Amino acid sequence: MQQRCLYYGAVLLGGLIAFVGGCAAPDRGVPVQTTPPPGWVEEGSRWWRADLDTTGIFRNLATLEAMGVRAKPVFVADPRQASQPEVLRDQVIHAVRQSLMPLYRNQPAFIDSLFEQYVVPRLRKAPLDAEPTALIGRFKREAYQILRQHFLEPRTLLKLGQDIPVPYPDSLQEVQGKVRMQVYIDEEGRPAAIEVIDGVHPVLDRIALRALTDMRWQPAYLLRGGKSDPIPSWTRFS
Repeated sequence: MQQRCLYYGAVLLGGLIAFVGGCAAPDRGVPVQTTPPPGWVEEGSRWWRADLDTTGIFRNLATLEAMGVRAKPVFVADPRQASQPEVLRDQVIHAVRQSLMPLYRNQPAFIDSLFEQYVVPRLRKAPLDAEPTALIGRFKREAYQILRQHFLEPRTLLKLGQDIPVPYPDSLQEVQGKVRMQVYIDEEGRPAAIEVIDGVHPVLDRIALRALTDMRWQPAYLLRGGKSDPIPSWTRFS
């Protein structure tokens, strides 16, 4: 008889909490936790540590403009000007900045200051010797390598479902989807504030929130003067 897969579990896929199908039995020995742990408070879809000043913590990181990065696309009224080297260069620089959105979300102000200081001068001198799409791809890789000489993004140290048990209620076995979260990480790599950006189900969202309170990261680092200083950062699961 063919086995029918009814179980859905929670896993971390590229920073995205996904409730997906499988054929294993759920771990019924792990209690379902849907309330904040001691020392945490909640308000709607936002959880944070009680000792945290939340001013500016729950930020909109959807776009560069929302982050406060004043990077406007370059438009030209005369199509003949679009092929001019400096106009094309400005458009490519803007596209490269947009392509680095995941890195910008870690620390918008720091990343943009580094981009302006180290990347823009380099791109101003780079030859425009290929089609725009090829230039953007090449300059993105180059820009990322330059930025990583000065900034290291946070890295997960634990895995959901392995290091951190994620129970799944039997009553919600047929529900599946992806919970998109945004986490503010302190200098020690601990989650300090968590927000649901896109949810799946009220109970599953809270299970995901609770699981992330146990996550640990290698914190973001600012590299300068031969030293590496841990700094707070954000990571957005999208």
